[in-house]
Amino acid sequence: MATADQDRVYEAIKALPAPERLRLVERVIHDLADAARMEGEPAHAAATSLIGLWADEPDVVDEMVKGILHGREQRPLRMNGDAKHAVDDDG
Repeated sequence: MATADQDRVYEAIKALPAPERLRLVERVIHDLADAARMEGEPAHAAATSLIGLWADEPDVVDEMVKGILHGREQRPLRMNGDAKHAVDDDG
């Protein structure tokens, strides 16, 4: 993807409300972990390399994680003893 395309995508993402941006980041991390598993890499390898990109921005990572955890508290994947494979409304 060309830099101009990446910039347009990034600007579109920035226009989303913060909870939606965090949900998107979470989705990308899961996609990367799934792709790593398909290639035989340990599942944490993709997430670790992604987090490594933010090594100079620990406060930003802390805020992202805080937002993701808050989102999971508000919309948990599983509801008090529901089926093992229950998912939220998004997926």
